[in-house]
Amino acid sequence: FLDADVHVRKGLIRNAVVGARRHHLDLLSIFPVQQMNTLAERIVVPLMNWILVSLLPLGLVRATSLPSLAAANGQFMFFRAETYRKELFHKTLKESTVEDIAISRYMKQMGYKVQTLLGNRQIQCRMYRSWPEAVNGFSRSLFHFFGGSKLLAFFFALITTFGFLAVIFYLPPLYILIYFLVVILQRILISIWSRQNIFYNFLLSPLQQVSLLYILVYATLLQYKKATRWKGRLIND
Repeated sequence: FLDADVHVRKGLIRNAVVGARRHHLDLLSIFPVQQMNTLAERIVVPLMNWILVSLLPLGLVRATSLPSLAAANGQFMFFRAETYRKELFHKTLKESTVEDIAISRYMKQMGYKVQTLLGNRQIQCRMYRSWPEAVNGFSRSLFHFFGGSKLLAFFFALITTFGFLAVIFYLPPLYILIYFLVVILQRILISIWSRQNIFYNFLLSPLQQVSLLYILVYATLLQYKKATRWKGRLIND
């Protein structure tokens, strides 16, 4: 299954088949390399991979059977045909507003083998083209990265946004240095793994953090109204 705005280059499907057979996978999902042309995109879109990789080492998706350690991206979901025809996952979970993550967790509950990867230049996508599109789209799935917990999502956002203040005021200089080196290294590594511009991600990281808090509040209000907007469509929860 591919989203309509995903661009696939020669060799990707062959590589997916080889990888699925090698690891006996029932689902291989890939996060495409995201194309970002506007400032709004560069602020919001990198949040997805940053949150994902910060919270979930992707190697554990395949290595463990825990449903809590599951992730998937509807932009590329490659199923074992026999498994899919037996379970009809999209039909089973059609009421979910974020069916890709729900499917991956459901499959692990059922004992199926799942793997999630960050893509290379063989698969690319431009998800959003403006600030409203990016905010609406990301708010739809944000809480699902945190198991549906608003408390955990806000705690993560507050710690990653304002945690440096506690470090500066209460820790000795050596620990302050170590803290900032770890934060910088994390940003660099996730940018490299995601094939994103290191300079932009580092330069815009303060704006990315503030936008995360904004999107969390926005997503909370949408859930209170029991409605989500995504790509011009209204989805009732």
